[in-house]
Amino acid sequence: MRYNRVKSYRLKRGLSQEDLSTLTGIPRTTISAIESGRALPSVDYALRLAKALGCTVEELFSPEEEPITFEAFKGGPFISAKMSNREVLYPAGFMPPDGFYSKGEIHRLNKNPLPTYVFAGCDVSINLVSYQLLEEGIRFIVIHASSERALRLLKEGWVHIAGIHLGSFEENLKVVSEYLGRGFRLAQLFSWEEGVALREGLEVKSLQHLKNSFLLWLLREKGTGARKVFEEIKEDIRPTQWKEVSGSHRDIAFSLRNGFGDAGITTRLFAVEYGLGFFSVKREDYCICYREELEEDKYFQRVINALTSKVYRECLENLPGYYASKKLEIARL
Repeated sequence: MRYNRVKSYRLKRGLSQEDLSTLTGIPRTTISAIESGRALPSVDYALRLAKALGCTVEELFSPEEEPITFEAFKGGPFISAKMSNREVLYPAGFMPPDGFYSKGEIHRLNKNPLPTYVFAGCDVSINLVSYQLLEEGIRFIVIHASSERALRLLKEGWVHIAGIHLGSFEENLKVVSEYLGRGFRLAQLFSWEEGVALREGLEVKSLQHLKNSFLLWLLREKGTGARKVFEEIKEDIRPTQWKEVSGSHRDIAFSLRNGFGDAGITTRLFAVEYGLGFFSVKREDYCICYREELEEDKYFQRVINALTSKVYRECLENLPGYYASKKLEIARL
């Protein structure tokens, strides 16, 4: 019983030690001693704490499982995050690390990391929120992923939030409902323009003029919103040459800018950034999906507040091809 998560559950519910003492009838000093490991709770106290915190005794006091590493992460500096009751180690990237992982051994530098939440998706504007949250004492890790991969990572418990854009809000909701089932929330953050970007110097006046067998198309992998757009216009443009590019919307634009292809599907933002021609095909709703149970976590609620804040939405309105004026939609699955 030396392992306990009393403090973690208490903070998630926004309770002080005094609040928890009032709810349980356990002296505040005893709660402090239990949280620090200086005292072991009696069976009666353990039951009271579990009831007040809305969990089981096992969830509060069972031994910690060994941390697991994210996907292909084999070693090096890491950032840790809690997924349910499991600790996951992620590559630290450019963030100050919590420690170093090598050959199964963990050397910790930070034993009390900030509350940390992980997002998977392909929108770069989400990084604006990570800076804002860090000022509030919350870490927000952004992992690049296609819509399909983001949903898989959410379903398998690797991330807290998945970002998807597979059409309208209703189309996104249908995909999420079929893939994840109940117990999740879907929120529409904004819409953006996705369309055909063209390399510099290519004289094309409209989408109808794209019926050219000499054009080499650069495509993102299946399961991405960009690939879905390509499939929707494929019959009209009848392409004969294409190559799959593993990467992001930015990678497509970068490749076109450097002459590795003639046309590709990306967002207006990156077409403008790389000086490419652009024909808008559609506006898609960009949505985030997360487990409903996380709404009880006060720190996670601050993450959602930041993502749906007026400040963030005003920033989006200044980005080429972004539209955040639409009324925020949230659906419960």
